[in-house]
Amino acid sequence: MILNTPSLICTTDVSDKKTTTVLHKFVQNICATCSKISVWSIILLLPVLFSQPLFSQDVDKLRNERESLLKEIESTRNLLNTKRTSREETFALVNILAHEIEVRESLINNFRQEIEALNLQIEQNQLNINELELSIKVIKDEYVRLLQDTYLRRNSMNELLFFLSAKNFSEAYHRHRLLKEYSSYRQRQGQALIENQNQLKLLMQKIEVQRENKEASLNKLEKEYASLNESQLQKQKLIGELQKEEQWLKQQLAEKERQAKVLESQILEYIRQSQSEKSTYGKDFAESMGKLIWPVSGGVVVNHFGEHEHPVLKGVVIKNNGIDIQSTLSNEAVAVYPGEISRVITIPGYNNAIIIRHGDYLTVYANLKDIQVKQGQKVETGEQLGTLYKEDNEANGVLHFEIWKESQKLNPVQCLRP
Repeated sequence: MILNTPSLICTTDVSDKKTTTVLHKFVQNICATCSKISVWSIILLLPVLFSQPLFSQDVDKLRNERESLLKEIESTRNLLNTKRTSREETFALVNILAHEIEVRESLINNFRQEIEALNLQIEQNQLNINELELSIKVIKDEYVRLLQDTYLRRNSMNELLFFLSAKNFSEAYHRHRLLKEYSSYRQRQGQALIENQNQLKLLMQKIEVQRENKEASLNKLEKEYASLNESQLQKQKLIGELQKEEQWLKQQLAEKERQAKVLESQILEYIRQSQSEKSTYGKDFAESMGKLIWPVSGGVVVNHFGEHEHPVLKGVVIKNNGIDIQSTLSNEAVAVYPGEISRVITIPGYNNAIIIRHGDYLTVYANLKDIQVKQGQKVETGEQLGTLYKEDNEANGVLHFEIWKESQKLNPVQCLRP
C-alpha cells in the first residue's frame, strides 16, 4: 500500500494565493491520511488488545483444573502403594485404578485443550505480528515521504518570509496553524512508528514463551500417555487375578445388593414417616448444589452413582444409589451442610448410618464405626459425624454417601464442589 502524499509546491512569489492554497490542501491531505492510518492501526491492534486476555484466561483455567487432577492422582497413587493381603483389597485396588485411569484420561484431555489454546494464541500472535510489520512499513514509507517534503519546503521557501508576506494578521495566523499542524502530524507519525516497533518486540517475546509452553505441555502429555498405559496394564493384571475368583465376586455382589436394598428401604421408610415433621434447618440446601464440601477429606470415588459395568465380571451391571469414597487423609466423616440429625441406624454391611435432613433434602453417611452425634441434634458444615469403619489391617476406610430430594436419588458428585 503506497500513500500518495502531494509534494509541497511553492512559487517564487510567496504572497501568491497559490502557495497558501497548495499548503492548505497539503496539510488537509496529510491530516486525513493521519486519521486513516490511526484508525487502521487501531483495527490491526484490536486482536492484540482483546483476544490475548481471553486466551490467557482459558490457559489459566486449564492449569488450575490440572492442579486438581494431579492432586487426585497423587491420592490414588498413595492408596495403590498400600500392600494388599486379601481378595477384598485386590478388588478395592481395581476400583481405585479404574478411578485413576479416568482422572488420567481427563488430565490428558486437559493437556490437549491447553496445547490447542496455545496453538490459537501462537496463530493469533503471528497474525498480529504480520499486521504490525505491514503497519510499520506503511508508517515508515509515509514518514520518509514527510521528511522529503519537509526538506524540499525548507529549500524552496523561507518560513519567516512566508508569514511576513501575508496580507493581514488573520492570514499570517492561518499560515502558522497550517505549518504547526504539519509539524505535529510528522511528530505523531514518528511516535506511532516507535510504539508499533515496541509492540512488535513484545509480541515476538510473547510468542516465543508460548512456543516454549507448548513444547513443555507436549512433553508432559507424552509422559501422561505412558502413565495411562502403565495403569491400564496394572488394572488388567489385577482383573486377571480376580477373574479366577468369579464365584466369590458373585457372592460379594449379591451381598452388597442386599445391603443396599436394606439401606434404601430404611431411607424410604423414614421419608414416609417424616412428611409431617420436616426440619427446616438447612432448608436452603439447594442453593449450595455443586458447592458442597466433601464428606471425607481427600477422598477418592471408587464406586460411582447409578448403573455401570462391574469392574471385573463381564456383562454384569451394578447399581449404586450414591457413591463410595475411599479416604486418603482422614477417616473422619463430616456433614456437608447444616442440618438436623434425623436418624442413626445400624445396617449389616454398612455398619452405622446417619441420615441428616436439610429441608426437602437428605444426606446419608454409611459405613461408620464411632458415632459422635445423636438424633435430633443440629450440625453445621464440616462438623464431625463419626469415624469410617475399616478392618484392623487397613489404613483407610470407605464412606458410602447418598443425597436424596425426598424419594428422588441424586448423583452426589454433581452436588459436591469439584
